[in-house]
Amino acid sequence: MSKGPAIHTRDVRRVFESRKGFFFNELVRTEALRGVDLDVADGEIFGLLGPNGAGKTTFTKILSTLLIPTSGTVEVLGMDVVKDAVRLRPRIGLVLGGERGLYNRISARENLRYFADLYGVPMERRDRRIQEVIDRVDLTSAADRRVEEFSRGMKQKLHLARGILHGPEVLFLDEPTIGLDPKSARETRKLIRSLVADGVTIFLTTHYMFEAEELCERIAVLSRGRIVARDTVAGLRRLVGGDRTIEVEAYGFDEGEVARLKHIAGVSRIVSEEFGPKLRLTLRVGTTDLSLDTIRNQLTNHAELTVRERRTSLEDVYLDLVEEEAT
Repeated sequence: MSKGPAIHTRDVRRVFESRKGFFFNELVRTEALRGVDLDVADGEIFGLLGPNGAGKTTFTKILSTLLIPTSGTVEVLGMDVVKDAVRLRPRIGLVLGGERGLYNRISARENLRYFADLYGVPMERRDRRIQEVIDRVDLTSAADRRVEEFSRGMKQKLHLARGILHGPEVLFLDEPTIGLDPKSARETRKLIRSLVADGVTIFLTTHYMFEAEELCERIAVLSRGRIVARDTVAGLRRLVGGDRTIEVEAYGFDEGEVARLKHIAGVSRIVSEEFGPKLRLTLRVGTTDLSLDTIRNQLTNHAELTVRERRTSLEDVYLDLVEEEAT
């Protein structure tokens, strides 16, 4: 019998209410989540992308039992995050990016002893398990130093050690590499991949597109409280017009030129933006038949014209989806 999804949500909504006005008599309702449906398979790394204010942190807090949904179904490991929160919490982990959540005046090992007791790690295996996670996050030589002496990268490693200390089956990572130097960020991504090899399901939020593309099997884009797309990276590229992106730069384009480019077979979208003194047109192309010469032949009035091709990046996909939702 196959296992069900590690995370299952249907029509999840979260409304925050506040009051404003001179006498605080005006009720303001903010709908942070507007009907989120999502399934995350057991043992995968799933990425959630979205702009600030899209609802990513709210959704992650609901999944990790820190916040109650206003309505909808939310199950993690087959358990309801509200009704079964006490049973669920020992089986999940949460790692938040940043400096908070650690005790700076004691050592890394003492921090982990404290959290091990909170998580209910059996006393007879507590110290052995602490040493295991210290070694795993490469803090062995610094384990008995005060956390206040740690760099940001070392603190993030300690956050990860705390998150996996009790052996969670699902791990929620909220911006796990934010503010880290490239070497520390690479080591963190390597650790995340190794956790999946151990059977841990990872739910990852990040603003770093290359990180999501490198780590995640599937990705969802959250915008204004709704999932606007979910697929593999390849599937998301197809959604916005394909793997090919052609960039055209010149000192301005008239409306007729842009209209002719839009009517070329295979061009699915054109985005215009200023690029220094020039104007750049970015074309999403869904066919391999379209040549760069075909583009040049539509723009013969430009003495200084640059036409180049590159692969559509996840950042391109993300911006296309978020901008389309905003219009």
